[in-house]
Amino acid sequence: MSKHLKRLASPVTWKQPRKIFKWSVRARAGPHPREKSVPLMVIVRDVLHLSDTSKEARNIIAKGKVEVDGRIVRDYQRPVGFMDVVAIREAGTFKRVLLNRKGLMVLADIPPEDASWKLVKVTGKKITKGGKIQISTHDGRVILTENSSVKRGDTLKISIPDQKVLEVYPLSKDTAVYVIGGSHRGTVTSIRNINVTRSYQENTVESVDNFMTTVSNIFVLGKSKSEIPSGGG
Repeated sequence: MSKHLKRLASPVTWKQPRKIFKWSVRARAGPHPREKSVPLMVIVRDVLHLSDTSKEARNIIAKGKVEVDGRIVRDYQRPVGFMDVVAIREAGTFKRVLLNRKGLMVLADIPPEDASWKLVKVTGKKITKGGKIQISTHDGRVILTENSSVKRGDTLKISIPDQKVLEVYPLSKDTAVYVIGGSHRGTVTSIRNINVTRSYQENTVESVDNFMTTVSNIFVLGKSKSEIPSGGG
């Protein structure tokens, strides 16, 4: 498979100028799906503007100057997605990947101390042979916990890179949430009610802003208020 794709064919979730370069790098398989992520080289070159060419961006990454979720990344094709933390300590740059009101991924400034944690959505849960609870998250993590109350759809606040669970934010009424899919993608709101279906259809969420969406489109941000600001823009 080609490592590149034409700029006009790149995923619509990438907030990047589409007519400056003919080719855009293709993200490799990784913790985020290609259609919901941005290759690290694109962030360095087109978003942070730390280089003018892909070669310069690749050199910056290869020298170990860029961290994602607290770890140095040297792979320029590494996919970076929603809620990931990007840090370039040498430049004093600390960013979190959010969604703006148009549903596009953007990098929001965060203070250095906030670069030590991230929010992850629980996408799966099972019991291991040893009796431990194994949690799968939206960014490809597998986390072992003894907290049996954690459910699919909840959000965990974890430390990075060691992924220690700091807080659990349940998917429940009155919680602050990010809409990460559907026509209201990028909206920050609160849950008025959760409608539980008795069929094969997904449960739905009614927001305080008078719209409904499915539970899979919801990302919990905190218990009563958001732990992070919206992407804006």
